[in-house]
Amino acid sequence: MGNERGEMTYQELNGGKKPTWNITLDILSWVFWSNLTVLFNKWILDSTEFRYPILLTTWHLIFATVVTQVLARTTTLLDSRKNIEMNSRMYARTMVPIGLLYSGSLVFGNIVYLYLNISFIQMLKAAGPVVTLLVSWSWGVATPSMEVLINILIITCSVGLAVSGEIQFSLLGIFYQMASLVCDANRLVMMQILLSDDGQKMDPLVSLYYTAPVCAVMNSIIAWNTELRDFHWSVVPNTGYLTLLSNAVVGFMLNVSIFVLVSHPVQRMQTTG
Repeated sequence: MGNERGEMTYQELNGGKKPTWNITLDILSWVFWSNLTVLFNKWILDSTEFRYPILLTTWHLIFATVVTQVLARTTTLLDSRKNIEMNSRMYARTMVPIGLLYSGSLVFGNIVYLYLNISFIQMLKAAGPVVTLLVSWSWGVATPSMEVLINILIITCSVGLAVSGEIQFSLLGIFYQMASLVCDANRLVMMQILLSDDGQKMDPLVSLYYTAPVCAVMNSIIAWNTELRDFHWSVVPNTGYLTLLSNAVVGFMLNVSIFVLVSHPVQRMQTTG
């Protein structure tokens, strides 16, 4: 009883902000799961019979939807959703746009594996913080500065030099990757606003709980009109049930790490990309 208010946590003493080491761990977690997802997806699409990038992302999102729904009904991990006034109008205004942008980011980001090698994709992804920062400026959630602008130009020129020397050059592949970055940048900014103190105050898992179904439906529609007509179910056992399940788990962990990372202020997030 005596300790109920006897000590304040680090976050309470610092205005609700996470300690620096905690943010660093969140960044490292995102880097780990991001790179593992890239390598795993590339391996599946290149080395197995499962050459269906849109269906692969659809599987990831269906898995995330099922897992979050099960967790919501069997654990207390998503109980904070009960404190959110989420009606159909609010869902359509916030979650649907984020879900559509995320779906676009995933679709474009997975298709690019068919056109570019991993090293080139990672070099292009280096422009991600630049795109995110420009989008943040356009949304008015970050203040432009000359110092940051110079850093942007340096990164952009570096990426340009890397692109110019690439042997496996594909203009279509570059287009898909840049489209993925633009979709993802807008999604990240919208998520940050939603997860901020001025937004809905959603924790990362609850945000995934609300957005995953939208993404799954959108990806399913795209897959139905593109890859599903040529899809043969025999590739699933040939690829391996455990392989696809493990891939979905890795994708789920990446989604969680992204939502955790983006719950930090935009200014912090930009300096870590």
